Amino acid sequence: MPGMGTVVVCSLAVGYVCGSFLTAELVSKHVSGKSAFDVGMGNPGMANMGATYGTGWAAVTLAGDIAKTILAFVLARSLFPATADVAGTAAAVGATLGHVFPAWHRFHGGKGVATTCAGIILVAPVAGGIAAMTGLLVVLFGGYLCLGALVIPAVWLAIELACQDTVHTIAGALLVAVAVWCHGGPAAGIRTGETPRASISKKFLSSLFRNRH
Repeated sequence: MPGMGTVVVCSLAVGYVCGSFLTAELVSKHVSGKSAFDVGMGNPGMANMGATYGTGWAAVTLAGDIAKTILAFVLARSLFPATADVAGTAAAVGATLGHVFPAWHRFHGGKGVATTCAGIILVAPVAGGIAAMTGLLVVLFGGYLCLGALVIPAVWLAIELACQDTVHTIAGALLVAVAVWCHGGPAAGIRTGETPRASISKKFLSSLFRNRH
């Protein structure tokens, strides 16, 4: 049986390779012939594809990002069935690392929100689901995507700390660090007005208050 270090490194590598496939890049090239980095906000993620090409292509991008995370998770657990939880957790983290820091694009990729959500739900369905739902509520009522993106791994980390799950806690800490790297700047820009409010929040709140009256 391979040592724990081997399991973690190999599973991270599996996740990284799967995660570094940027669905948005494929979508953008298919729709317009341009790189996802050269359209809209320049971010190879669901939000940019939605803003640039419409809701349908945003859904395709989301589905692809979720699928690659599932693939990484399943492959790693299949490779190391005796330590499936550790392997799957490492692969889930690796998928987000690959998405955010793809080697083929000079380590500049997406923001990792979809892969993080998919990963933590695969690893710990209840805790991950609670974290993802909390992040969604923060976006809808708080108005900023970056805040939701920061809250999701933070809530998951807090739950796993409370449950005293060492493997998941380490994974949560890594995902929080990645989220701060990706979204810390936009979060700081809220005070100065540099970060725009999310359109989904505006539509949701407008609909909510309209229905109340």
